Amino acid sequence: MSFLDHPRLTFAGQFQADVSTVNNDPRHFDNTSFESRFQDFQTSTTQNGWWNPIGTGIFRFSGCRVQAAIGPDGVTDDPLIGFRVGNSPDRPSGKIVDIDPDWQLASQLYGLEVSLADPRTGKLVLLADFEAAPFRDLWFARGGGAGDSGASAMWQSQLTSLRWDLDGVASPVLRALAASARDSGRLSIRITTYAYQTGVSKPSFTYGTVVGAIGPIRAGEPRTFIAGRRFMPNGANGTPGACTAANGMTCFSAKVDGNTLVADLSNALPLDKTGQLQQLGNLQVALLRRPNINESTMIGGDDYVSLGALEISQDLMQRRSGIQSFAIPAAVMPDIAHRPLALVLLGEDPASGAAQVMMREQPEGRDVRVDDVSFRLDPNVPELNVRTVPIYATCYGVPLAHTTVTFQPGPPTPDVGDAPTDTTPGTTPTATIPITNSPIGILDIEPLVATTDDTGRAVVRIAGPVSMGTPRSYIDGQLYSIPYNFAGAPAIMQTFDQVSVLVFSSFTASEAPTWAEVEPILKQYANLYPIMSKGLFDFSIQAVADANAHLLHFVLGKPVSDPDHMPVTRDLSAGKRNALLRYLAHVMAKAAIHSPDTVARYTGRCPFSGVTPTERPEDVPNKIIFNHLRSR
Repeated sequence: MSFLDHPRLTFAGQFQADVSTVNNDPRHFDNTSFESRFQDFQTSTTQNGWWNPIGTGIFRFSGCRVQAAIGPDGVTDDPLIGFRVGNSPDRPSGKIVDIDPDWQLASQLYGLEVSLADPRTGKLVLLADFEAAPFRDLWFARGGGAGDSGASAMWQSQLTSLRWDLDGVASPVLRALAASARDSGRLSIRITTYAYQTGVSKPSFTYGTVVGAIGPIRAGEPRTFIAGRRFMPNGANGTPGACTAANGMTCFSAKVDGNTLVADLSNALPLDKTGQLQQLGNLQVALLRRPNINESTMIGGDDYVSLGALEISQDLMQRRSGIQSFAIPAAVMPDIAHRPLALVLLGEDPASGAAQVMMREQPEGRDVRVDDVSFRLDPNVPELNVRTVPIYATCYGVPLAHTTVTFQPGPPTPDVGDAPTDTTPGTTPTATIPITNSPIGILDIEPLVATTDDTGRAVVRIAGPVSMGTPRSYIDGQLYSIPYNFAGAPAIMQTFDQVSVLVFSSFTASEAPTWAEVEPILKQYANLYPIMSKGLFDFSIQAVADANAHLLHFVLGKPVSDPDHMPVTRDLSAGKRNALLRYLAHVMAKAAIHSPDTVARYTGRCPFSGVTPTERPEDVPNKIIFNHLRSR
């Protein structure tokens, strides 16, 4: 059951997402019309470089602690409580990355290491890699703030490359977690983020609240979501896909484990302007006796069986990471896999049983989602130009076999949402607004109609073209959206739940590239990330780039999964990156003498790490104490 199963630990604290916002407006990618003010903070009338033009792209935990440890008998008084959940002890922070400026709704985490440390001794007991994954179930209306400040989302992924040091650790739950990962070498993790601060004058600028859970991996389960019972509102106004119920809640998932229902409400409960949970009345989790009882319907006590009251408390969110369990009565067990679950609101006289259905499972209990919801294809490298996408279909939480799922590429669409108009006349960027999903028909999606197997699973192969031009002119490649759903009887989908694919442009350069060939690439990056070009050096100037060729070669040569990788946004095709590496290697080969200072900078970790205007002390132990684990 992944992180919803036991053994499980939950944690809470803060996170920092120091995103750069110059690249939020796709028109800023146009080198020919770029203006220096696009690197300035926005004003009341002019967007400029939006709300954080000097962002570094880092993502990290801050002040996170284990809040609860859950064993087979529930929450336990385990010594693990109070342990620090942090970042890497000896490499830079992870990075938060949009797949493309035209799709900022599935941001991924790259290069993030997750550590677990004993606060009394500083000893690291676990260090693991967070497998890159996009967030899902993005919800902009959760809190009282506008835009990103009111948003909430969740990442579900896996922890890999687990490095344990349990000597002297007397935590039964942690030892059980380690035992559960003995064969797979992996753990399941979910982190939910909300109450994010975008005001540069605020002390908590670029910080927000995070709650998380870590649990075991179960064979055959998806990596990035729970294939279980999917509560999906029709919308406060009855609009399918609006994803908000009449009481302000949004979609969430649950799973039946034996005679227990385990629900993850971490991303579902609405907040007020102070970030506190809103009270929603006497809500009960219930099994509806009839499958056709719809949302907003008034029902009587004979129409449902309550499994228990929904708890809305800070203890639920902060201590248990929004995860609540409900015992399933024995009399209900025969129907649990054949009837819908719902949230019902009891009236003024609870004893009467009169209630209103506030949210329920999907019609007929059917749910379908893909695991790889956002990725890149690169015609410059054939093996990177194809992806197999797993699909999981369920009915009341049980795998739905032999059902069909259709994929329908979206139509050409101008990205007006990411290209706002300034209120000051003459200040709106002059570059043409890009059009996505064009040209049509270049993705090879096989099959367009997939049928699930006996386990409720199917696989679709998506391949890019052999050669790709530049349909968006000043932005590399093209973004394609691919909505999907059941054939015939579609399920209600979360608003942003679609496959998003960036296809890079084909790019070739001479074997020994000239400055004229690489300058446009570096110029665009210098424009979009002033924290680099202004905070360090302007590598769009040939003399400056050549003088720092060793440093640039170091970060460009790192794997995409490495936190040192440049570009931070992972928006450079293999063709362009290889051309830059060849140019820089040629420059280095011509240098007769290498400056000792320069060599010292690039032989360690990233020479650009630590360059952030929002630096804050990290809760990490001494960087030396875990080195012996890396060599095991």
